[in-house]
Amino acid sequence: MIELIDISKTYHLGDSDVYALDEVNLSIDDGEFLGIVGPSGSGKSTLMNIMGVLDVADSGIYLLDGTSVESYSAAELARIRNRHIGFVFQNFNLIGRMSIEENVELPLIYRGMKAAERGPLVEAALEKVGLIDRRRHTPNNVSGGQQQRAAIARALVTEPSLILADEPTGNLDSHTGAEIVQLLHELNATGRTIVLITHDSTLAAQTGRTVHIRDGKVAAE
Repeated sequence: MIELIDISKTYHLGDSDVYALDEVNLSIDDGEFLGIVGPSGSGKSTLMNIMGVLDVADSGIYLLDGTSVESYSAAELARIRNRHIGFVFQNFNLIGRMSIEENVELPLIYRGMKAAERGPLVEAALEKVGLIDRRRHTPNNVSGGQQQRAAIARALVTEPSLILADEPTGNLDSHTGAEIVQLLHELNATGRTIVLITHDSTLAAQTGRTVHIRDGKVAAE
């Protein structure tokens, strides 16, 4: 599903260059639950952004389902993000003035789907994460764990084959974090590919395979 070949990324900050990724090579199979672990500044979030086509590498080849993403236009990349990739972030990234239900519905609105078609998909996504009874609440009126479940529902509503989760338990207590990891396992069991980005080696060890990244390089598997 995913193959990264000699992927490098450099950021230019003032008079200096920061090498975020240095010739990274990595393959991820369909249906895999992969943990990518590394300390702050190791390049793991940059790697996730490239896998999610939120950013592009300076050099190297990224094959997604056998096709190099470098061949896609900006519009095609946006379509891939909307239809095939779900994102879960540490800070939830929910819109505070909107209800949980409205937040989950947003990706379908961006797709141009009619309201009558959106409703059943939103309800199904909320059911999967156990938030039907909180659908009318705004993010500020639910717990951190429920906010993260809402973020996962938003990632699920487009029925993506790939979910990228960047520090999804970082703002949660250990009990709630364990519930979120269990939910990711349940989603993986339905055939979805899950990539979990974390600094926590204990958390990464709960995935099917762990890749360590340090100083922009894959250090070990």
